[in-house]
Amino acid sequence: MNYKLYAGLATAGLLILASAIPSTISAETLEDGLQELSAVESYERILDDKIVKEAEPLQESLAKIDLTTRVQSLPAKRLYNISDTDFQVLSRIVEAEATDKDMKSKILVANVILNRWKSGEFPDTIQEVVFQRENGAVQFSPTADGRYYSVHVTESSRESVDRALKGEDYSEGALYFVERSIADPKNVSWFDRALTKLFEYQGHAFYK
Repeated sequence: MNYKLYAGLATAGLLILASAIPSTISAETLEDGLQELSAVESYERILDDKIVKEAEPLQESLAKIDLTTRVQSLPAKRLYNISDTDFQVLSRIVEAEATDKDMKSKILVANVILNRWKSGEFPDTIQEVVFQRENGAVQFSPTADGRYYSVHVTESSRESVDRALKGEDYSEGALYFVERSIADPKNVSWFDRALTKLFEYQGHAFYK
């Protein structure tokens, strides 16, 4: 209902009636009519205030939704900047080490290599970390047995590398991992003896 229109029409109606029947309507009656009009206008103001007040939480919620949408639409930035060559090397070693595993496993492999790269105890580039040899022994077996060169790098491996570069990290600081079921028992024994085991995930045991 349009209360402003109602109040205006009622006021006009009373004025017309007052001019048309001047002697038969008392001042008291006219005063009662004006009080009724005042009550209508007061109710209208109360109603307007109530509508505004009740709308405030909805407006705040809509504003938050809009802000969240705009924030989510912004591309996440990488925490670590590496060369295109290093990105390709990292994607390929992730694919070779975790071909049959899920996204988290792939991110974990990337995490370990990034942890080495950042630690200062290993080479200065991703490529050098991946192909490092210690006393003639490779650090990542796919670089020796040919899997590094033969795998087809999937989109999920590239995505896992991108997510790791943006800061997604499940590694707890791990610098080593080994797949115990297929690794040389002597190597596994060295891991258990010389390093601190952190956890296992999908067949990979992680150490630092």
